[in-house]
Amino acid sequence: MRMLPTIGVLAAGMIAVCLFAGNGAQAASLKPVKHLEWMQKQGIIEGAAGGDMALDRGITAAEAATVMMRLKGEKPQSASAGSHWAAAQLAWAEKSGVFTSEEVKAPDKTLSSAQVKSIFAKAGYNITLPDQTSVKRGELFPALADTMTVHVTIAHMNDSHGHITENKSGGEFGYAKIASLLKQWRAENPNFQLFDAGDTFQGTVFVNQFKGESLPPLLKALGINVMEAGNHEFDFGQEQTLKLRSMLPYPMLGANAVKADGTPLLDKVYRFEAGGQKFVVFGLVTPETAILTHPDNVKGLTFQDPVETARKMVTELQGKGEHIILLSHSGIDTDREIAKKVPGIELIIGGHSHTRIPEPELVGGTYIVQDWEYFKSLGRADLYYLNGKLVTLAGGLQEYDEKVPADPEMTQLVKQVSDRIDQALNVTIAHTDVLLEGDRTVVRARESNFGNLITDAMLARSKDIQGYEGDVAITNGGGIRTEIKAGDITKKALYDVLPFPNTVVVLEAKGSELRAALENGVSQVESGAGRFPQISGIQFSWNPAKPAGSRVVQVSVGGKPLDPDKTYRIVTNDFMAAGGDGYEMFTDKQAYNTGITLYELVEEAMIKQKTVAPQVDGRITEVNQ
Repeated sequence: MRMLPTIGVLAAGMIAVCLFAGNGAQAASLKPVKHLEWMQKQGIIEGAAGGDMALDRGITAAEAATVMMRLKGEKPQSASAGSHWAAAQLAWAEKSGVFTSEEVKAPDKTLSSAQVKSIFAKAGYNITLPDQTSVKRGELFPALADTMTVHVTIAHMNDSHGHITENKSGGEFGYAKIASLLKQWRAENPNFQLFDAGDTFQGTVFVNQFKGESLPPLLKALGINVMEAGNHEFDFGQEQTLKLRSMLPYPMLGANAVKADGTPLLDKVYRFEAGGQKFVVFGLVTPETAILTHPDNVKGLTFQDPVETARKMVTELQGKGEHIILLSHSGIDTDREIAKKVPGIELIIGGHSHTRIPEPELVGGTYIVQDWEYFKSLGRADLYYLNGKLVTLAGGLQEYDEKVPADPEMTQLVKQVSDRIDQALNVTIAHTDVLLEGDRTVVRARESNFGNLITDAMLARSKDIQGYEGDVAITNGGGIRTEIKAGDITKKALYDVLPFPNTVVVLEAKGSELRAALENGVSQVESGAGRFPQISGIQFSWNPAKPAGSRVVQVSVGGKPLDPDKTYRIVTNDFMAAGGDGYEMFTDKQAYNTGITLYELVEEAMIKQKTVAPQVDGRITEVNQ
């Protein structure tokens, strides 16, 4: 009786040599690698009628011979009447020396893992399989794919904003635990790179106090290969940007940040080789940089359109046998637009929009990844190449895990920065003529003069950001941790007030949602909850005798009654924008994270004013009727 195969394996001459022979076990990606999917697309394997892959069935000698013959580009002849369906494949396998005569005599015998490894090793495919009496087809094909392909791992980070210490409550790794993850990943795959998509040198007191110069030793220890300059890399002026670039042992990209003479301010491309594959990386920064930092910081610079620059760069780089990667600090919307409009880019590693992308997006043939923010995770992209072509990409985010150990070397480097901060904070920045009310019994229950100063500064700062000018500002009283007595104000005193690395966010919401936010803010006054709102640009009255959810009596914005259907631009902090302290009405909104911390913003305002004396002026009124 003639036996029919349930699986046909097609190669059509696509694989002539083993590209990664001797690879051994490959590094495990964060997400399952869809080897079978790309192998089918490439025509390497086919299912039986109806697409059944019969992956749980053991591989037989006849099927192994068929796989082997097709992999070598040989086309089997049709079996003659009465002969075994794989007679031609078995004869070829014996003639080629990959099968013994004994193995050929038992074509339908299920092979052990030792037999499978021996057979494929003779043809140059060093497959890794566990020791077992049989090998399922669902085990063989992924193992074979691992052996055939070149595997490159790119770890990626973005918008870390100087968050160098672990923050358990905020779910942030900190540099020491990130260093441990990176050491583990490097040990798994020698074809390893680490990319930084920008906004690295600004954000917390650990970096702002030194204009970013505290970070290069830590970044060098992380082993970064290349970075793209983010918009906040220009916050200390372009001269400082260049100085920071000179302190790094790797390139800082920015193809669309152009000087008056038309030449790029920073590095244009970065090239590397991995597993015999050649890569070229170019970088782009958001054109909003021109308005998101002080004009003097970017004087004489032009930030060209990212889509058009990407198109020009790809045209310039194509045809040289290199895989093109874009390291982008332009935001997810721009990255998707580039992927749709500019073919030829294999992978876009993004930043700027602080977008959590748990699995790679595939847009127009281009993969897009991004690693969220503040080292709440570490991104990883595992790229697999066959005959010089990207056949699949597995990726994901290693999100915060308290159990990850801290790297001792990095722990010491972080401590050195912390010790320097203790000294740097003992500096007077301003003077206050009045007590700045920050006691929890005040900021969590009523209008505070310190709350007014902080939210006034938030609202005023938004007015300098074109397109994001706020109508109102609101921050949670719980974020104001203590008071400052009348007299000189030091950096340390202000840091004690605003110790959290919360950043300023501008979002849009309806008037009805703004009212709901105020209701939430006064809903738990009795328990001293931190959600009580400190505000600017808005006035409201509330009645504590009413039930929670119905306490707000009257609201006005800019001296006019609140319009429930009107869209207002609200300046708040990233904690509240993410729904913290019960502000769920702010989530899923069109929002812009400025990356500016509350500490940084208030310090800037105090230094500018030199002497402060904020007053309570009736923004929040408690009524009893």
